[in-house]
Amino acid sequence: MYFAILGKHPQISLAELQLVSPEFYPSTKKWIVLFETKKPEFLAQLWWCIKSGIVVAEKDLQTILQDVKIIGIQEEAIGKHFKRTIGIRRFKTVKINHTDKEIKNKGKEIINLDNGKYGVVEQYQDIPLYETIDFDKPGRSMQMGMMPAKLAHILINLGLPTTNTTIYDPFCGSGTTCFLANNLWYNTIGSDINISYAEKNLPRREQSPFYNKEYTVNFFKQDITQPLHITDEKNILIVTEWRLGPIITKQSTSQEVNKAHNQVLPIYQKFIDTIHKTLPDSTIVFTIPYYIGQKNTLEGDIQKQGEKLWYTWTSISEIYAREDQQVGRKICIMKKG
Repeated sequence: MYFAILGKHPQISLAELQLVSPEFYPSTKKWIVLFETKKPEFLAQLWWCIKSGIVVAEKDLQTILQDVKIIGIQEEAIGKHFKRTIGIRRFKTVKINHTDKEIKNKGKEIINLDNGKYGVVEQYQDIPLYETIDFDKPGRSMQMGMMPAKLAHILINLGLPTTNTTIYDPFCGSGTTCFLANNLWYNTIGSDINISYAEKNLPRREQSPFYNKEYTVNFFKQDITQPLHITDEKNILIVTEWRLGPIITKQSTSQEVNKAHNQVLPIYQKFIDTIHKTLPDSTIVFTIPYYIGQKNTLEGDIQKQGEKLWYTWTSISEIYAREDQQVGRKICIMKKG
């Protein structure tokens, strides 16, 4: 059995977890899910979940921890119990939603699941990777999309699995999705009306320890409202975000929100139409702006466009947004047939 600790957007975490086709079991712990899977090889790719790993009985910990110098545990009393019963050398308390570098690099983290069961953490979110892609780049512009690398990761996982997949971002901006996909062992292509920022970032990415030289990263200039020429790629998964539109604040009126809606909608409609004509069998995973506290009609209008072209539509009701943001992101998935 396996476990996963959900992130602060639990519905999004659960949607990503479908990548491993889980069979869920009851859990007494908030934010923790227990499940079986026949696809354990994908667990290491579930980075939207804060931590994940295997579930074991207490008696099995004797073998698992016999050569471990330090363990992480959420409760001091359990750490002292393990010192007495298992003979661990040292322990430190770690909050369940935090990552302790010493424990991650030199020890083992144990999660108390009750009923004599414990979780042994085997995967953590790769925060250094996200930080490198998001912040360590010479080229960026406020005129382009600013999708976080962590969000790009969840979008990719929501569109998988497809064999021999190539990831394509038609609004690639500074190249975030492409560089993240490369690290995940996918060939990737990106296009935009302005690719100078992505091209400027590429040499630095190629020198990064996170860059996978066995897989390609290619950029080309493309206005997505014009005919798209991609003729030599198959099994393409489209993962993208156009920019979120004009700035919306708490003081913005419904008229201003409606104006932003009308500015964003035509781009998405043309984008979907272009993809339909060129890559009709591709799955499209993308975000659209969601205006916090306002009436939102954008999703319905884009959905109508997709359904006219025989796409099936799925969206996640939970909104990806920080507490201080007035424009969040809604995740949408379109598949043919």
